[in-house]
Amino acid sequence: MNQAKFSNVIPIWKFCTLYIFTWGIYQLPWAHKQWKFIKERDNLNINPWFRSCFLPFYLFSLCQKAFALAEEQGYRSKPSSFQVTFIYWIFIVLTRLPDPLWLISVFTFLPLLTVVKAFNYYWTQQQPSLPTNESFTGREIAWIMFGAILWLLIIIGFLASSDV
Repeated sequence: MNQAKFSNVIPIWKFCTLYIFTWGIYQLPWAHKQWKFIKERDNLNINPWFRSCFLPFYLFSLCQKAFALAEEQGYRSKPSSFQVTFIYWIFIVLTRLPDPLWLISVFTFLPLLTVVKAFNYYWTQQQPSLPTNESFTGREIAWIMFGAILWLLIIIGFLASSDV
């Protein structure tokens, strides 16, 4: 089967869907892909998985890299790496709120959208002739199924705890 090659652009709706369905776990493979690209592009001696697993601590530098790459390609937006990281950390702190207020932390993806948009701009400029993959890949469907099970377990947990 001849499969068309797609650009590295990830549609915002797709990123949000995968992030929400997996309770934010999707940020690990997403961040890994970004760090792996940066490692290869800049010939850095870094561990992309380590930086992905500890994304809150490496988000500032990922933002700087993403925004610089996009700006090299003519990106007009001037997002602040500090603001993106600070807002991300606020959402992380919100996970400590009591039930059900901690559910606000599901929206941790919101500050990451700025980074996704910057990378998307970069890839749109670098791969103008490649189409964007608007459908889910097999791996992404697996992530969604994993996330659906997580959501189901969390809902069952809420229902069970409300009966007590």
